[in-house]
Amino acid sequence: MPGGPTALGAQLQLDYITGRALGYTAARNVYLALLTSAPLDNAGLSSLPEVTTAGYSRQQITWTPATLAKPSQSSNAGVVTFGPVSADMSTPVTHAALVTPQVGTTGDVLYTWALDVSQQAVNGQALQIAIGKLTMSQS
Repeated sequence: MPGGPTALGAQLQLDYITGRALGYTAARNVYLALLTSAPLDNAGLSSLPEVTTAGYSRQQITWTPATLAKPSQSSNAGVVTFGPVSADMSTPVTHAALVTPQVGTTGDVLYTWALDVSQQAVNGQALQIAIGKLTMSQS
């Protein structure tokens, strides 16, 4: 599923390309958060409509190298598994967000996606995103 950068993600890209600023100075881990509705383009972590079901937590995600093409693309390099949850989800998952912290509300929201199909796990069920399903591109 294609997605798009948040306002902050777009700003970080342009600042890096122009040499004006480097938002992050070293490689770092990034995490995927599941959301129950579309986030605002400039949403901070504290205002994300993130899943709160017991057993859910953000998951570290790795990416393929960006392609040398226009548009350049990168996709998730491994299966991303959430759960299994330990309660029924009261609201379906409709979106995902790439964020910088594993837990908490201090950090950045970099990219978001709308899921192709909403998902609503029941107690004992895990949710998975297949290899290559999340894509990012830059023209």
